[in-house]
Amino acid sequence: MRETDVLRLINARVIASGDDAAVVPFKGTNLILTTDMLHRESDFPTGTTTRTIGWRSVAVSLSDLAAMGARPLGVLLALADPDLDEELISGVLDGALACCKQAGAQLVGGDIDRQRELTLVSTGVGEAERPVRRDGAMVGDLICVTGELGRTATGLNLFSTGDTDRANDLFCFPPRLEWGMKLAGLATSMIDISDGLAHSLHLMASQSRVGFRVRWKRLPIIPLLSDQISGAALRDAVLFTGEDYELLFTVPADLVSRIDPTVSFTMIGHVTEHGFTLDDEQLPDRGYEH
Repeated sequence: MRETDVLRLINARVIASGDDAAVVPFKGTNLILTTDMLHRESDFPTGTTTRTIGWRSVAVSLSDLAAMGARPLGVLLALADPDLDEELISGVLDGALACCKQAGAQLVGGDIDRQRELTLVSTGVGEAERPVRRDGAMVGDLICVTGELGRTATGLNLFSTGDTDRANDLFCFPPRLEWGMKLAGLATSMIDISDGLAHSLHLMASQSRVGFRVRWKRLPIIPLLSDQISGAALRDAVLFTGEDYELLFTVPADLVSRIDPTVSFTMIGHVTEHGFTLDDEQLPDRGYEH
């Protein structure tokens, strides 16, 4: 089965699924829960340091919390590897603790095991009085994205050329928790761009039962990627490469001025009644799949 088929099967039986994280009402607020799994072969190119592995392993779950507008409470990290050697464990801890410190979160525990391939599973726990879901976009809302697009695509290109120092820097992306919390209460829908911009747009629009119209020239592309590639290759990298981990959100036009000025974002399009277009052409629902 394709990943989309698996998710469709799960969504049909697990009613609470479908957002970046689960929402559990708890004592006047909501607990926000998420979990992610990463593997050596599929998620960490040759040249990825153990520190980057640790950083990225917790950052993916923190990014899910950010997409819900949640305040982080804690992160659990489980690690399985054939050897469990000291250098690996120490490096992963360095990265995980550094990411948590940067994000204002705490690494509070986890588990270890032995298996044939390095595997890490992180669980993030947060809190949000008004979590932002994927299904609230309304016709006429503006579509916005934080930061710059193409960070992971740029890093992958750098890994392939042996420029591992810069590649590792790019792979240690900052989870947008502070921005997510500041967008809560203003954004009508939000998702993190873990599976690519195009697929994330489709997910948000489909769950909100609306369409979208996006303009290529408005997309905030990281300059280093534009220096590396151009034309169709650049277009594919920006639209369909996963793991950018920026926040894609919708907001009513009259509320844009109320967004905190410390949130770096770009308006890239608007919500329509139907259709999924980029520069008036159909944008395919394609992105990263495990």
